[in-house]
Amino acid sequence: MKDLSITQEYMICTVNEKGTLSSYNQKAVVCLIVSGLLEMQLEQCISLNDKQVSVCGELPEHMAYLKPLYNVINQGKPMKVEKAVEAYTMTFTNKKLYELVDALMESLKEADVVEPVKAGSSGNKDRYVPKKDIITGIIEKIRAELLEDGEISEDVIALTALMDKAGNLKDYFSKYEQKELKNRIEAIKKSEAGTLAKEMAQHIETLTVMIAIMPVITNF
Repeated sequence: MKDLSITQEYMICTVNEKGTLSSYNQKAVVCLIVSGLLEMQLEQCISLNDKQVSVCGELPEHMAYLKPLYNVINQGKPMKVEKAVEAYTMTFTNKKLYELVDALMESLKEADVVEPVKAGSSGNKDRYVPKKDIITGIIEKIRAELLEDGEISEDVIALTALMDKAGNLKDYFSKYEQKELKNRIEAIKKSEAGTLAKEMAQHIETLTVMIAIMPVITNF
């Protein structure tokens, strides 16, 4: 399977059958932003302190799909995290959200992990959806690491925590498996080991709690 980032894998597991974010999943967009923030922080492009986010470095070329989000934050001074999220949620035009989703989907097209599907009322608008084998590969990776005692990677912890917060674990796992995944993540967060996986799980929890889930206005 292609080497994809946390945000790209989250996108693959979250988009609907038309290749867009569901307008009914209000948490999905917030978790997409959290994923992008986390990824840029790990790359040391931005810093997150005291509920504020600020740019502290250039965005690497291989993360160009996050350029729309990076530009929102890059205002020359620290910005409240909530304000960055509002740019994608509290709006009637969805221009910024379209830009971010399109940039992500373009990166997935370049990675050859999506395929075209007709969309729109007349079926003449090209959209792209993740290939089924790519989705299966991601889900099986989560299952192998968190449900079958495999070696746990930081990316899988972050992805699973994001999917949990977005409410779409149920799309891929049974109720029993969902419970086991959540228990595993909680155990990692409470463990004494100071691993990056633990820090990432705790960070996602902090960000999603800090950001009030606001109504998402979308016309996808």
